[in-house]
Amino acid sequence: MKMYVIVFALVSITLSSICQEEIPIDNSLGETSIKKVDKVFPTILVYNMSTSTVLQKGEMKLYLAHRMGTIGTGFDGAFGLYQANSRFGFDLGIVKKLVVGMGTTSQKKLFDGYVKYQLTQQSEKFPFETALYTSINYSNQKFNVPDEKQRTWQRIVYYNQFMLSRLFKGKLAVQGMVAHIHKNMVETKKDKNDLLALGAIVNVKLNRMFYFAAEYLYLPKKSVQSMDVKANAVSVGIQIHTGPRHVFQLFLSNSAGILPNNVISETTTDFKPKFLRLCFNIPTTFHLFN
Repeated sequence: MKMYVIVFALVSITLSSICQEEIPIDNSLGETSIKKVDKVFPTILVYNMSTSTVLQKGEMKLYLAHRMGTIGTGFDGAFGLYQANSRFGFDLGIVKKLVVGMGTTSQKKLFDGYVKYQLTQQSEKFPFETALYTSINYSNQKFNVPDEKQRTWQRIVYYNQFMLSRLFKGKLAVQGMVAHIHKNMVETKKDKNDLLALGAIVNVKLNRMFYFAAEYLYLPKKSVQSMDVKANAVSVGIQIHTGPRHVFQLFLSNSAGILPNNVISETTTDFKPKFLRLCFNIPTTFHLFN
């Protein structure tokens, strides 16, 4: 708990100092147009959670995500190297403000697809960027029940997220979000099919190349009964921008999941050194069409 207090105190101090100056505005539209912020976040994804930022029309981003085992396995488990969960996917800007994506994850043999739409941009007249995100994922892993009792629809999970973001002085981006998860099939009768969660993202530009970023997700206690799910999923790390289209995200997390619904509803360890996992994402952007 002390760690959370220290982190949020540092963020608050940074926010108060930065907010005293004006936010950077995109002036490319001319003097007669409403001035808007081009991008609140430099990436469309911070570690596990989507941001309100979208790809430009015709841009495609390839994503490789990797989550190792817990550091607490020590030398016997190569500090988590022998355990891994990986996802490969792509994102595509179809039209202005609309992004779609697909991917597959080794954990539970998941296949997922999503749509994200940016509702508003931050500007002189509106102080926030907002977006909606909705996804569906299907597990190809069978239940531990007889085959005749298994149906395709039972292994489908729906995920929805509303995002509210703001950029301060071109250095600090903050996002709050509300998430909804619907599982067609749950482990026990005591478990809920529908879950609600809250989350926050902080992204701080340190210099041209390095960004500090952190995610915090909160699921109300006893939302899941069949496993000891912790209330807080936390990820902290850095983003290294090695070029205009290449980013390397390196971070520590207490969650083994990659997809948002897994991170929120299946994190079973606390944010303590022995439970942390070394994780990384490698997104690469291409321009396909105008």
